[in-house]
Amino acid sequence: MKTLQNTDIRLTDALERQLLQEAIEAQQEYALDRAIKRMFQKVAGFFKAPEGRVHHTIRTAN
Repeated sequence: MKTLQNTDIRLTDALERQLLQEAIEAQQEYALDRAIKRMFQKVAGFFKAPEGRVHHTIRTAN
């Protein structure tokens, strides 16, 4: 079995810029997804009645 040697991997400038750009885009997409989720939660909150004020009137046919 071969032993792994400590190799020095160097990226080209173009590849390094590309990887950095992809990482930045992924981070921005994550932040945008979280912001959209919070916005929908706030909008949904406007349509919910406060739980303390909800009165259920269920009558049975007896």
